[in-house]
Amino acid sequence: MKKNTVTDENAETKRKVRRVLLGARLNDIGLYLSAFGRYIILVFVGLARSAGRGIAKLARFVWSRSGRLTNALMKKIGYFLVLIVSPFVGLVHSFKRARQDIRANRRKKGVLAAVGSALGHFWSFLFGSNGVAVTVFNIAAPIVCVVFLFNIVSYASNLTYCVKLTVNGKTLGYIENEQVYYDADEILKERINYLGSDENIRLEPTFAIELSGEGDPLTKYQVADLILEYSGVSVEYAYGFFMNGVFQGAVPDNRPIHDALDSLMDKYQSAHPNAEITFRDTLEFDTAGLYLSGSIIDTNWLISQLTSVKASAGYYIATAEDTIDTIVENTGLTIHQLDLLNTGFSDSEPHEGQRIKIRDEIPFLSVNISVTEEYDVEVPYTTEYYNDDTLYSGVTRVTTEGANGVNHLTAYVTYVNNIEVSRRVTAAKVISAPVTERIASGIKTPPEQYSSSEAGYGKFIWPMEVGKSHISELTVWDGGYAGHYGIDITAYYGAPIYAGASGTVIVAGRNYGYGNCVIIDHGNGFQTLYGHCSTLAVTVGEQVIQGQLIAYEGSSGIVTGPHLHFEVRGGSLKYNPLDYLEHVYY
Repeated sequence: MKKNTVTDENAETKRKVRRVLLGARLNDIGLYLSAFGRYIILVFVGLARSAGRGIAKLARFVWSRSGRLTNALMKKIGYFLVLIVSPFVGLVHSFKRARQDIRANRRKKGVLAAVGSALGHFWSFLFGSNGVAVTVFNIAAPIVCVVFLFNIVSYASNLTYCVKLTVNGKTLGYIENEQVYYDADEILKERINYLGSDENIRLEPTFAIELSGEGDPLTKYQVADLILEYSGVSVEYAYGFFMNGVFQGAVPDNRPIHDALDSLMDKYQSAHPNAEITFRDTLEFDTAGLYLSGSIIDTNWLISQLTSVKASAGYYIATAEDTIDTIVENTGLTIHQLDLLNTGFSDSEPHEGQRIKIRDEIPFLSVNISVTEEYDVEVPYTTEYYNDDTLYSGVTRVTTEGANGVNHLTAYVTYVNNIEVSRRVTAAKVISAPVTERIASGIKTPPEQYSSSEAGYGKFIWPMEVGKSHISELTVWDGGYAGHYGIDITAYYGAPIYAGASGTVIVAGRNYGYGNCVIIDHGNGFQTLYGHCSTLAVTVGEQVIQGQLIAYEGSSGIVTGPHLHFEVRGGSLKYNPLDYLEHVYY
């Protein structure tokens, strides 16, 4: 009995020890869970605080950048912030309540109660009415719906539809739109009309809109072929030949046409190696399909037509009176065009009976010969007039001789049958600029304009520039050498010489020992002579006024140096010029 009592006490002691150990372990587990719960709560609290600070910074930034919209944005931003922040505020409050409940249960009911409270709050945090799962669902559900709606719209917009074509109860296939059928109908009419036939294919089309199936929609040519195939008329597979968009017929094989046209093109390219050669007509013959049997033409016949000549070359027969200019006028061609047709045409005058080509033969297929040409062209100079108060009114003088400029041009030129049809200048380089001709117009009030009847004693003006000229040799009457019946006036070589009085020029040219000479008849028995000039500015028969430029000082004729020899005459008599000049300068 005693032994049993001891055994029971030992067993009870062991059970107590196990309970203590179990309690200690549970306490440790509770402590760990409590610490883990606090850590989780602190993490979420930290995230909420960070999010709140970020949102606050964003709000301050928006606020500082939108001063003009403060009143309007305040309500919007406030409402937006409430929507965003409220879940986080709720989470923070939930975390605080959870921590308080866990601590209270641990103090009052022990570790197990605290663990249970933590698990309950964690479950509520995840799946409660305001839990994370519900919140995420409330946010994600609209987004998922929007994405789903976007995908539906995108899918619907990517769907392609075609027109199902049925002709005379026979489904031909799918086309992009109804216009494809009407284009095919025009192709059929063209193929039939070529024959001059009254063949009539009765067509009753129907159209239906359907989702696009597999494969590409039919082209207008394929539709035309299918209609012909199902129409019951005699058709053959061939290549349609179109010239400038007009159906000319169909050939069984298009390779000989390619070879013939390539050979024709090579002939032109050999004659013009640096030119770009293209056919002037648009040719299409690579489209294969079904064509009426009656529209099939012989390939060799078509090639012979394409390589034939429409018109022979034309010629102009020169007459004995013809010159290059008359031929240009009579033919309506330029010298450049005639040179192209007749090598060396502009190098020599034509002779009687010469055959001058004015038109090359005109081929059935004309070609464009486009080539880059470089050449020089003259640029005409302009004339500028200006007032000069050193010249008498009504007197003009060229002070700067005008000169044409030269430009070097690069042009892209196109010829058809050696006739130029277009010219486009692509580059221009100035070789020499034109020189503007400057002409001085006198505005100086001239001395009294003596009439021809008044010209005489003391009425002639000094014939050179005052202050720049003087008498270098007197007359024989005043001590000059024998036979010197005029005065010599010296200025400088090329100095201007003016008319002593108004009159008519009766001599303007070489005059024995006087060299280049001008004689003016004043109409009342007096003439004045101006000798030894370098160049003359007037011609015989010209009417001049007193003070007008008539020549330039020189040393032509029998002289010892440049000067003007001035005489006053009356028929065969010669008078002392000093008696007839208004002013004299020694």
